[in-house]
Amino acid sequence: MLLALLLHLLACPALAQTASARTVQQLPSSEQGTAVCGPLQVRWSNVRSFDPNVPGSVSLQATAPDGQLVLDLHQPLRAGEVLSPLWCGDVLDDGSQALAYQTFSGGAHCCFSASVVLLAPGSPHLLDANLVNGGLSLPRQLDGQGPLALQASSDVFAYFDDLSFAASPFMPLVYAFDGSHYVEATRQFPDLLQSDIDQATADLVAAVARPAPAQVPPQIVDQEQESIALRLYGLHVLLGDVDQALPALEAGVSPPVARWLHANAAAASDALAQVYTLDT
Repeated sequence: MLLALLLHLLACPALAQTASARTVQQLPSSEQGTAVCGPLQVRWSNVRSFDPNVPGSVSLQATAPDGQLVLDLHQPLRAGEVLSPLWCGDVLDDGSQALAYQTFSGGAHCCFSASVVLLAPGSPHLLDANLVNGGLSLPRQLDGQGPLALQASSDVFAYFDDLSFAASPFMPLVYAFDGSHYVEATRQFPDLLQSDIDQATADLVAAVARPAPAQVPPQIVDQEQESIALRLYGLHVLLGDVDQALPALEAGVSPPVARWLHANAAAASDALAQVYTLDT
């Protein structure tokens, strides 16, 4: 029976991906807590301060069954700042345990920095990323085997040109393991990008077809189209086919939005180049 189940998993990539994803568990985002990550006990505790003159502090530890500390993090926190775990698990697919945590500045929607550390003596960092308004999500198996990809969101278009923050589209961000660290590798996953393009295209068609609400200024209506069109443009830049896609994209929006996108296309590409590796 066990052999039959294993053969079925190998023959079904979707089930194999689900099984792999189960090696990672989401952790409670509380200010204090404990969790079990494989054979390791993880505990964390924040002393949070909202007084600029009184620093806070955080302790994050991981202990092996023999009592050895494999992670022992103690650091000060600025006013409002808090550190919380995100998830842990065998992301490298080698029996090891990695822990992801983030530091939040305490602002209304900013800022987040994320780290992924290997829970082993020396606690080597697999990733340190300043995600600003973005964030790190649960890892996924995106190429069928080996280490999981680390998925995140990027606020590369935050407040782009005249967009409000609410209308600023977030972009997918993917890190892949290069043998020693996780590095930005979003362009290596065209199927993921194409799926996002398909969804954004459907969203744009719906937005263009939607009647404008009465008493709503045209510029507010245009911002919805601008937001989705900018996301689509960015996705095509990442996929590498933006020159072919741009004419159809401009033809599919209202004339003011088409002019806005055309005028800002170069600036959008420049912004993406600050976050993504576009020469691969």
